[in-house]
Amino acid sequence: AQPVEVSTKDSLSRKKAYKPTRKSKKGGMMQWANLISIELGLVYFLYQRMESQQIPFPDWWGLWLGIRGVLYGHVVVFTYHFIRKSYLYGTESNIQQKEPNFSWSRELIGHATRAEAFFMLVPYLSITWLFKLMPESYYDLEAPVSVLNVFLQFAVYDLITYIIHRVQHQVETVYRTHKDHHVFINPHLFNAYSGSVQDTTLLILIPLYLTVLVLHLVGVNIHQKDYAWFGCTYANYFMLIHSEYSNPWDDIFEAIGIGTARDHNVHHSQLKFNYGHFFMWWDQIFGTYLSHTKVSIYRTYKAA
Repeated sequence: AQPVEVSTKDSLSRKKAYKPTRKSKKGGMMQWANLISIELGLVYFLYQRMESQQIPFPDWWGLWLGIRGVLYGHVVVFTYHFIRKSYLYGTESNIQQKEPNFSWSRELIGHATRAEAFFMLVPYLSITWLFKLMPESYYDLEAPVSVLNVFLQFAVYDLITYIIHRVQHQVETVYRTHKDHHVFINPHLFNAYSGSVQDTTLLILIPLYLTVLVLHLVGVNIHQKDYAWFGCTYANYFMLIHSEYSNPWDDIFEAIGIGTARDHNVHHSQLKFNYGHFFMWWDQIFGTYLSHTKVSIYRTYKAA
């Protein structure tokens, strides 16, 4: 079937907030001061709770195993992308009309130092683990990994983020938390965790903890290895779906409803489709899925 032209003008006209220009100022020192103050305040409050109730602190090793898995995964993803970008530039299956280029050193430093990325995710993982905010089963380091449990975390998480993500796009006041991320009209790998503190809170941290609570509520016992494999896969595949390239496995993934870079590029291009990240099932069920094969117009890359 021939691709159907879906005009970006229609999408752009729906909301004045969609502006393909990066804000020059995103909070500055005040943002850092507020973020650090909130995190330190939480640590103080929770520490006092642990002391007053004489709750023993858990072994930090389980926390480190999870963070270490994410870092190892980053090495694999960055190496994979570096090879494609540096040695196959211009020959790969680029999704966009023009393949974006970037400075690796600048993007790596930015990825490691953005307030809305590791400076929120690592404290979230540390606080929820060390202050015993997770169900007891998470602290079991001996239980083997369960593929079913990893899948259930993804399924529940993606449903929650689908709902929040759709609300962000359809409610103007809520969309303001998300619009910094849509500055990247033709995203590349390192744009995955670029946005705002509010966006990371709404679209990553809250769904992560709600996933923990929902699965615990329905009686699913998630163990440390289940949680670590979910986190490692999540953190790294989230970058790959923002990639400017399609991947060799994308045809298979799309056939079974797993989200791909092509699917997410449609979202960044057309704005009102493909709200899911890891699965397209929720979009397909609720009528917001649009295949990349039906989009013949992508926004032309513009360096931000």
